[in-house]
Amino acid sequence: MTGIDTELYPKAETRHNKTSSAFKNAKKALRDERISGLTGAFLALFIWGHLLAESSIIFGKEVYDIVANFMEVTIPLAQPVIFIVTIAFFVHFIWASRKIPGKLRERKRMLELGQKLQKSREGWQQDPKSDIKLRTHFETSLWITQVRTGMIVLAAGSFHLVLVTWNLFSDMGYLGQAHGFNADLTVARMSSGLWILYSVLMASVVAHMAIGVYRLLVKWLADTWFVRNYAKAFFYLLFTFYIVLGTITIVTASGAWEGLLS
Repeated sequence: MTGIDTELYPKAETRHNKTSSAFKNAKKALRDERISGLTGAFLALFIWGHLLAESSIIFGKEVYDIVANFMEVTIPLAQPVIFIVTIAFFVHFIWASRKIPGKLRERKRMLELGQKLQKSREGWQQDPKSDIKLRTHFETSLWITQVRTGMIVLAAGSFHLVLVTWNLFSDMGYLGQAHGFNADLTVARMSSGLWILYSVLMASVVAHMAIGVYRLLVKWLADTWFVRNYAKAFFYLLFTFYIVLGTITIVTASGAWEGLLS
């Protein structure tokens, strides 16, 4: 269909025309969604494996050292992966951040929306047909949490990526270590106070990852046999499993078990 040129709408174009601005904007939006979605999916898969590998310290320092040596020496996978993950990390942030409110007024509105959602349960006794008070909405609550955790992950995650890269490729001058990771270094760092930072990072990463996976499933598979309830169940499974696993890992690495047992 060609563009419509009338006196009322001069040179108006149908939105289905491939040269129309509406079509170009929709095409760009789809491209942006694919970039943020694919990088997010890659990072989610990485987080699954990374937290599983880190949790090996639960079974003892020897097991942790075996896993670290396997990933860094036997098959030198950690070195190239850190560069790929860093690139994907910042590409994902750039493309996903387009949905973050940029103006101060928008951020204030988002804060007000979050506060109303938290207080909305107080209004459950109102008339079911009333739309005066804002009610709790699962999808909106997830989006707000994802934005907030995303900002935390950007700050704390950047520090973590720099520290890991430094570890892998330079002499840390600590515990006689040349490069790479070992259990003694990890425990020493965590017990020195870094467990606080990594606790916040872990919780934020797990929440952000679980919400991101849920939204990807709903966005691309909700109209198939994989219904929304399946996606929601998978979200709760991911979040619960990795929060529990991450908590046990941090408690073990920080030496808290020993303190409790003693």
